[in-house]
Formats: sequence, structure tokens, C-alpha cells
Amino acid sequence: MTLLAFSESRSTLLELLGAARELTLGNRAVTALTIGPDAAAAAEECRACGADKVLTVATDGPPGPEVIRAALGEAVRASGADLVLIGATRTGMDAAAALGQEVGAACISECTSIALEGAGILVERRVYGGRFVARQRLAGRPAILTVPPGRFGRPSPVDTPTGTLAALPVALPEPRVRLLGVSEKPRSDVDVGKAETIVAAGRGIRQREDLAILEQLAQALGGVLAGSRPLTGDVDWLPMDRRIGLSGKTVKPKLYVACGVSGQIEHVVGMKGARTVVAINSDAKAPIHEEADYSLVADLYEVVPELISRLGGR
Repeated sequence: MTLLAFSESRSTLLELLGAARELTLGNRAVTALTIGPDAAAAAEECRACGADKVLTVATDGPPGPEVIRAALGEAVRASGADLVLIGATRTGMDAAAALGQEVGAACISECTSIALEGAGILVERRVYGGRFVARQRLAGRPAILTVPPGRFGRPSPVDTPTGTLAALPVALPEPRVRLLGVSEKPRSDVDVGKAETIVAAGRGIRQREDLAILEQLAQALGGVLAGSRPLTGDVDWLPMDRRIGLSGKTVKPKLYVACGVSGQIEHVVGMKGARTVVAINSDAKAPIHEEADYSLVADLYEVVPELISRLGGR
């Protein structure tokens, strides 16, 4: 079996290589595809992380959807890939669906786990807004899976990279969309996806100014402050890149402290990988208590200041 990994995000591409390595255990070839003006630099990084082969497509600017689709289709044919892993970004989801249609292959999105069983590929994915887990088996080839960022860890660099680099000959179509400029959304100065300790704020926070006490708790624990969808979308009290959940980031911290978070499945999907979960919620029936290792059925406005006081001397 040959695996092909692609994402326009370099960090997500490396995570896909980590997933591919877990699946192959070194017994199957892993090919990576890099596209864009920095394709060569990204290829070297993939090679250093153990890719057996890296196909590159150099472009003058950021590749558009048509370019990515054409390059992916040619990469599948050139590599003979049986399994294609694509990062479940907005661009990746669009490219995966188009690729499936082009090569006549099954495409399953948002896979949270992947396993090989004989000639089949077993996957798990959240369905119905994340309320249920579907287990599905693919028998056809090639199989196309999209994987959410942060689902797998990056592979450690190999001591002596032996992978090969090759430019992929492909006729790139004329883009139908012309890029006039790029303006990034405002971002916070921390990456919650890499934090080992996260304090998450939910609907239990009464006003924006009250986030200050949770920020103090996060600092006392040596962590960062994040939030659920209502606080990062409905009222915009926190930046979008601090959202944890199905529509935000998937995190795997050592400690996750949920303060006033109800624990709806949309949020739980994003923090399911936390090693230790502490829930602070005055509602004893809140779903978050079922996900927690330690539950405090109490008012966070009483508990959090006390925790900060106790942690102050440590």
C-alpha cells in the first residue's frame, strides 16, 4: 500500500506524515505533495520527517483551488496511492471532494481515527453535528480521507533522511479566481493548539471583563486562556483562533480546566484528547461533568479566585 499526504498548511502536512507513519509502521511507502512558492522548502522538511518521496509543484504565488485539484490528481496517478490523506481545512475539504469525483474514489471527511485491517481501511468520524461517532470501512482504492488539524502528532525527524525529491510534471490550469491581496484575521499572541495547560471559558462567564480572572488562573497554572464557540463567535470576547471545538481547534493538553462550559458535543470533540479534565460548573446536570476527571459543582466566581489564591505561593 502506498500513502499520499497533502495539505496547504505545512504544520498539518507534517501531522499527516505522522499519521501515515503510524499506519505504515515503516512497511509501506509514504509520499508527500507540496505545492506553492515554498514547495521546495516544505519538501525538505517532509523528507527530514521521514517521507519516502516528496513530489513538488512550484507556483509563483499561493495556489488556487484549480491548481491544487490538478496537482493532486496527477500526484495520485504518479504515486499509485492507495490511500490519500488530506488536511481537513477549507481548502483541503474542497480539494478532497473534487479529487474523489475526478478519480472515482470514495471520500470520507473529518476522520478522527484511522486503522488498516487486512485489505480494508477503518475510520471513525463525528456525524450529526458531532453528536455521534460513525465507524466506516472502505474497501475500494484509492481511498481519500480528510483529517482535522491537530488530530495526530508530528513525526520526529529521522537521523538520516533517505527520501527522494522530484518535481511533479503537471499542466496547471489557468486560475479562474484572481488573487488581489491577502488580509489575515486578527490573531492572538498564543497558540492554544500547542499549550500543555488550557483554561477554557464558557457561557457561565457573565461579562467580558470577567475573563480577567480566568486569565489569572491560566497564568497561575502556566497555561493559556481559550473559549467555547459562544465566547469566540456569538459575542467575540475572545479571538476566533482560541476557539476549542468542532468548528475551532482540536487540542491535547496535559490539563484542561473548563470554567462555565456546558460541555456540548461541539466543544467536547475539540478537547477529547486532554489528559486530565477539570470541570467547574454550577449545573450538576451539565454534560461537561461526564467528560471530567475532577468535577466541581460550584459557582466559578467563588472557586476560581480561591484557586488563584492557593496557587499564588507555588
